[in-house]
Amino acid sequence: MNILFTCVGRRKYLVDYFKSEQSFVSKLVGVDMSNTAPALASCDSWYLVPSIYDEFYIDELLEICQNESINVLISLNDMELPILAKNRSRFNALGVNLVLANDTAIEICSDKYKTYLFCKGNNIPVPASFIDLDEALQFIENKVISYPLIVKPRWGSASFGLHVVENESELKEAYLVCKESLLASYLSQFKESDDDVLIQEFIKGKEYGLDILNDMNGQYRGVVCKEKLSMRAGETDKAITVDASRFSTFSQIIGDTLKHVGNMDCDFLERDGQLYLLELNPRFGGGYPFTHEAGANLVRALLLSLSGRGDEINITYDVDKAFAKCDTIVAAR
Repeated sequence: MNILFTCVGRRKYLVDYFKSEQSFVSKLVGVDMSNTAPALASCDSWYLVPSIYDEFYIDELLEICQNESINVLISLNDMELPILAKNRSRFNALGVNLVLANDTAIEICSDKYKTYLFCKGNNIPVPASFIDLDEALQFIENKVISYPLIVKPRWGSASFGLHVVENESELKEAYLVCKESLLASYLSQFKESDDDVLIQEFIKGKEYGLDILNDMNGQYRGVVCKEKLSMRAGETDKAITVDASRFSTFSQIIGDTLKHVGNMDCDFLERDGQLYLLELNPRFGGGYPFTHEAGANLVRALLLSLSGRGDEINITYDVDKAFAKCDTIVAAR
């Protein structure tokens, strides 16, 4: 099959993992808005494209799909997912199989407050979250929650606009600053409500990253769990694989209920032995290499499902395997 990666960025490792599956992959094409995106160096062919918010972006992707006889498209950018979803039928008309979650799953994962409501409705522990400043202040006054708190945009990724506040004055200031920065940013086009700022309980403790795999029919296939040892630039930099049994009930609920396709990158925090879901991202995330190197080849599992061989999927991995990312140099395209 011929695969197109969009917003390929720095995920050179993911391109290499897919290219190593030569019995499935004939050609791998990458696109990005910068020719210095490192992952382009591993692609068989590559294209420069405009911003995902450009009015001609989808048209250019469709033209590339035609020219390169693309069978499968995989996005690596959270903010691109709703855009692709709106144009799903145009890709399907060209015979392009989008590895893209259903519209409901994308909506729940993209909207941090809807993620919170999803968790509450499915008995998944989650930090207390508010979109109403007065309500948050009332809960603080009633000592249901306490400082510090997190203030961040309801939509967005990569810790954009995130504030940690220690008192009421900082909370009110951060709330207004967050509103203003959101309005002036690219995220403003994703707003579905004026309740656009999330106030969330701050939980400090161990952080875990999960890769939850569903097949192309939205059927849950398994989970891999890593404890994050350090972060850099918003991504997991060092991690160690751990037994997933503590998370298996939650991961099955997520997979069975959202019925996403492909990988779901999921973060949990632990405080006093209690796990709390932090966020959901229906795509391959920056923590995936730790999963792959520990023996859980979710790339091959996805390719099996795309090839109609989902019954062959068997997800296992070694625990207590620690890995660290390191920099490498590639020539710009």
